[in-house]
Amino acid sequence: MDISVIIVNYNTRDLLADCIESIIGNTTGVDYEIIIVDNASHDNSREAITSKFKYIKWVQSHENLGFGRANNMGAKHACGKYLFFLNSDTVLKNNALKLLVTAADNAGESLGAMGCILENPKGCTCHSYGKFISLKTEFCSMLSIYLRFIKTKENTNPPYITVPTMVDYVTGADLLVPKTVFEITGGFDSDFFMYCEEVDWQKRMADTGLCRIVVPGPKIVHLEGGSDKSSDRIWSASRLQNIYRSKRIYALKHFSTYERIILRITSYMLKTPALLIIGLIKRNPNYLKLIPLL
Repeated sequence: MDISVIIVNYNTRDLLADCIESIIGNTTGVDYEIIIVDNASHDNSREAITSKFKYIKWVQSHENLGFGRANNMGAKHACGKYLFFLNSDTVLKNNALKLLVTAADNAGESLGAMGCILENPKGCTCHSYGKFISLKTEFCSMLSIYLRFIKTKENTNPPYITVPTMVDYVTGADLLVPKTVFEITGGFDSDFFMYCEEVDWQKRMADTGLCRIVVPGPKIVHLEGGSDKSSDRIWSASRLQNIYRSKRIYALKHFSTYERIILRITSYMLKTPALLIIGLIKRNPNYLKLIPLL
């Protein structure tokens, strides 16, 4: 088996069906399997998908495990040389699996993770990779909160690439990892429920000398948040709660004591006023409950 496609589903029945159809319709010349890990959905996903697609592995969880733990569960059922963690809100537009397997084979034993430049439905590039979380990236992120009050357009549009390019981390929406790397590193850290788990994992890869690469060729459309049911994905209190908790876990693992102190002080100075403003605008006290997570 060349590659195991692992997709976590949580009440994304229709998106999941489109994703699977795009894999089947575009994939040739490579031996693959599709593994669906269902996080206790209640939208009849299992019945609809298993009746339509006969040759998939369905792994059922009886609770919402979050992104990383569910993917780890799927990996235990995988037979492929490569594991391809794919969001349910993605659609393949060409023979992406074959192109990724070929690129991964060419990368050699130093490969830790690989992905491609994702596109949104309008054909523009969208978040595909990034820098490891640091004091600098967090400070910029905090400032961007205020910029969003004025300008809501996302500024995470990477340029197209023509050659394989080294990055800090590949987004978890389309993350290919050799199965041997998964076994050596232990996969996603189960302490993360959602967000930052792929950053943490690839930081651990980097610490052991494994490279992370984005490659040209594969075309994958990402709906960016289609699997997030928040009515307002930028300012959702539940979404921010998951992000803040994950960043605290990341900081505890990878920041020095001095860096954590600076981060905490800066967070209270910059994020607290923003949360107060958002809470007042939305008339939602849940945003005030996020302050202790800073």
